[in-house]
Amino acid sequence: MHRIQNRNTQDRIGYCLDVVDLFLSKAAAAREKDREFCIALLQYGYVNLEAALALVGNMPLNAKAQQTLRATTRRWAKSST
Repeated sequence: MHRIQNRNTQDRIGYCLDVVDLFLSKAAAAREKDREFCIALLQYGYVNLEAALALVGNMPLNAKAQQTLRATTRRWAKSST
C-alpha cells in the first residue's frame, strides 16, 4: 500500500492506487477507451504481465470473467511488443 503525506497534502494521508490495480480495473471494465492506455502501461514497463496475471485471482469476479480478463491481458501484452 502506498501513501503520501506531506506539506502538499496539508499533512493529510493520501492512499494511492497501485498501477497494476489501475490496469486490472480498466482491463476488467473492458471499455475500448481503456485499451490503448493499458497497452501503453504494458509497453513502457509500468505493468508487468506476470504480476498482473497473478493478481487476477484476487479480483471479485467469477471464474469466467477472470478467464476473460487473463486472456485480454495476454492479448494486450502481445500487441504491446
